[in-house]
Amino acid sequence: MSETDKLFEELGYEKIIDNFDTIQYEFEGIYMDNEIRFDLKTRTIIKEYSNGESQEISMQELQAIYQFCKEKGWLNVK
Repeated sequence: MSETDKLFEELGYEKIIDNFDTIQYEFEGIYMDNEIRFDLKTRTIIKEYSNGESQEISMQELQAIYQFCKEKGWLNVK
């Protein structure tokens, strides 16, 4: 298990997609699920509710996102 997976797990997220194009973590909420999705081809990140509405990113989530980017080498882009 990667450090990123551990950080997201500590926040209550579960990795539900892990393939060539996408890695997605999901947190089951009371009313709607929260999703953080990493597009590996475009190196973009989306956090949204399961209905597609965007939402804020907490500092703890930002730390996990930063760790993901660090592990994938995304921070070394010039």
